[in-house]
Amino acid sequence: MSEADVVAQLVSFTDILLAGVSVYFTIVSAYVAGLNYFVGRANWAGRLAAFFFFSFVMGVLIVVLVGARRTQLGLIARLQELQAAGDLTAAGRAILNNATQSVPGLESLHIWRESASIDGLVVSGLWGGFALTYVGVFALTFLFRWRDARPANG
Repeated sequence: MSEADVVAQLVSFTDILLAGVSVYFTIVSAYVAGLNYFVGRANWAGRLAAFFFFSFVMGVLIVVLVGARRTQLGLIARLQELQAAGDLTAAGRAILNNATQSVPGLESLHIWRESASIDGLVVSGLWGGFALTYVGVFALTFLFRWRDARPANG
């Protein structure tokens, strides 16, 4: 696989990542709207079913993103092979640096070298966002008391 093929595949990976983030926001927004209008007034079985469906959809999204991440790591490994052979252009080196070098100012995180790269920060941010969203949606589904926001007929 040439450097041009790898770069094209990594651009496709970025498209998949952005599409995944878009789907993520759509799913969460629709679920919160559903909580406000329907699920918040449902009994426990209804809430449990809604939360299970939400969990299933988020799980599928996570599996797709994990698969895309594995592919991305393989493509980065191919760029490292090309670099070792001395066949890497400036564009390939820039992409490789995004995946392997620490962001300036975060060099002290050498213990988590991979997570201090730009790609690592994106992945860490996504996992953190998924975790916070899941905890928040759980709390909104089972702990928050939803009240009918419609004004009473007077």
